[in-house]
Amino acid sequence: MLFPPWATLRAPPRRIIKPMFNVYAIESLATKRTYIGHTKDLNERLKYHNSGYVKSTAKYRPWRVVALEKVENKEDARWLERSLKKSKGKRIKWINKNRIKA
Repeated sequence: MLFPPWATLRAPPRRIIKPMFNVYAIESLATKRTYIGHTKDLNERLKYHNSGYVKSTAKYRPWRVVALEKVENKEDARWLERSLKKSKGKRIKWINKNRIKA
């Protein structure tokens, strides 16, 4: 069997799809308080925050997403979340850099 000149005998490379994690900042519409977290599914997590299932955010509902950054793995997401929670200056710079345009 003859192959056309553009064909190769190798199979095409497989794309490895890595799950992405989201580090997010949400802001309370009632009090302007900010919360930092990480998740795989941002929409589902925001539903939890707004429905009152998260103890630390329940009394400040409703919430909206103000900043978002995608990272490749859970360890990086946890490290970034922790460092943002530790430093208010770093948190403010990060939110301004990753702010979602409305």
